[in-house]
Amino acid sequence: MIRLPSIVLIDDKKEDLDLIQTCLVNAGYPCFPIHYQNNEPGNVSGIDHVNLEMVHPRIIITDLNLQELQVDARKLVAPIADVLEKIAIEGPYLLYFWSKNTGTVREVMELIEQRYSQIPYPLHWGILDKTQFSSRPSDLKEKIISLFSDNPTFNALFGWENRISSAAQATTDALFKLAQPLTQTTISAFQNETTQKLNTMLAVIGNETLGVKNAKDEPEVAIELGLEPVLHNHIRSNYEHIDCSIWLDASNGIGTKLLSSSYQDVKAYLNSFYHIEQLHPGAPKNKRGTWIEFDRNYLEQDSNLPKIESNLGRTIKTLLNEEFLDCSQGTKATRRIAHESTKLGFIELSAECNQAQRKTKLNRYFLSAMIPKEHENFTFFRNKKDDTAHAGVYRLPNVIVNGCEFIVKVSFLYQVGAIPSFNKWLGNPIFRLKEQILADISFKASQHAARPGIIRFD
Repeated sequence: MIRLPSIVLIDDKKEDLDLIQTCLVNAGYPCFPIHYQNNEPGNVSGIDHVNLEMVHPRIIITDLNLQELQVDARKLVAPIADVLEKIAIEGPYLLYFWSKNTGTVREVMELIEQRYSQIPYPLHWGILDKTQFSSRPSDLKEKIISLFSDNPTFNALFGWENRISSAAQATTDALFKLAQPLTQTTISAFQNETTQKLNTMLAVIGNETLGVKNAKDEPEVAIELGLEPVLHNHIRSNYEHIDCSIWLDASNGIGTKLLSSSYQDVKAYLNSFYHIEQLHPGAPKNKRGTWIEFDRNYLEQDSNLPKIESNLGRTIKTLLNEEFLDCSQGTKATRRIAHESTKLGFIELSAECNQAQRKTKLNRYFLSAMIPKEHENFTFFRNKKDDTAHAGVYRLPNVIVNGCEFIVKVSFLYQVGAIPSFNKWLGNPIFRLKEQILADISFKASQHAARPGIIRFD
């Protein structure tokens, strides 16, 4: 989908809208102007006539008095709220009011906070005084250039976002350059030869990335994964051109050892950001790295418990105690709560090459558990000297799943081969591990399976 410029302008007066648009364009910033219109019954927000699915603004500049009402914050706030509810995004954005009534803006923002909690809040908001800038467009141009740096965190992230877009364009340009004819030719011949060569190159990239069979089934995945290494090279080539002060101003404590309290507050969120992708219940269960909950309906039927024990060699309670929880501590009540709160499941760890070439007959699953953070004291063993029961258990960094922090462990001792569509043990997919940690778990699992052993007499 084509995304329109990240700067959106909104005003009910065409001449005021044109003025600020001209200043932005002259400054070199592409923007998307929206002429506010509420004279039709169906246009409730005043911007319903615009295809807003194409708009993902990082900067919103809007007139404060969109309906030429009296200068009363209680009357001004509703039209502003309707616009923001329609256009504001969940990500970081800046909000500026283009207005002559600068003294009313703060009260409007306070009313938005009190009455419209469903509207995503801006990372920063400010004022552009119409009275000051209308007669001096050159001053407005200078002010607009400085808007992005008003919030250093936004400035750094928005700059990074734009550099990634530039790197993607550089990747496309480089591929296009490779496909161009080496000698001067006619326009028609240039178009035909370049297009044909591009088509062949994209097919080769996709086939080499995922294999011919997979590329045929998922060409979008094959080609875009194949372009990623070149994209990363273009991203890295930009590092030397970045002003280091931008990131220094945006990051609190970079280059110094952070206080343990501030680090503890964010580390589980960052682990989730880097290592897992949350899934919906209908997501595939056969994808490598998918964590699937042990079907609760199956577990809760007493008649199924002997079947589980016969296949795994242990009861569920014994499995939890031997692999994931140290129940030699706490009271009977706290141990029971820890058991009941722990989610038992499976993680798919079939060989990567087999999955890539669609050669997997039985998917390979390892037993796993998600333990809520509040029961962390049961996840340590031998007087808290070890965080796993034995060397065959892998402990992931704490992650956030559905808003709750969990300790996730994987046991390499219990492996199940299954066809996902037929197996009754496999419930809903919860999350999928990303490549970096998935590679580490796969390596540790292989390392554990291949560990040497000897007979010795000490």
